Amino acid sequence: MSAEMPPTVGSTPASTVDFGESAPAVVAFAHVTDKPISVDACVANVENEHAGAVVTFAGVVRDHDEGRGVTWLRYSAHPTADAVLRQVVAETAQAYPGTRIAAAHRVGDLAITDVALVCAVASAHRGTAFAACAALVNEIKSRVPIWKEQGFTDGSTEWVAALG
Repeated sequence: MSAEMPPTVGSTPASTVDFGESAPAVVAFAHVTDKPISVDACVANVENEHAGAVVTFAGVVRDHDEGRGVTWLRYSAHPTADAVLRQVVAETAQAYPGTRIAAAHRVGDLAITDVALVCAVASAHRGTAFAACAALVNEIKSRVPIWKEQGFTDGSTEWVAALG
């Protein structure tokens, strides 16, 4: 995905940033895209010589939901989804000084095992990286206006809001 990765937004090269716990956080990137996303791309944008921990999350399309077989999934986004995602990432960065954060959410038609959401957080210490990554994923799921429609093995479909 590195060829698909947009230029970093609001970032500073890691070598010029003090990543102490009181240092401001850096948002490497945050975007909604219809292109494939990867954990490796997020990690490459957050890892640095100051980070003792890089924590990642990958939301992957699975073949079941609540006991029903899933054959396909489609994510649809409100036109504000990209801006809301950037806001959520910026707020998370502000709440966790000294971190470097990247996040991407995919929209469109996804197959089983495709990656739908990726987040990576680098920090000097693992506790901060884990806490920031968990908070980020929860806020994205709670606030970013993206919905999924999934198709089941019996031919039925269902819309599931990613909000909440």
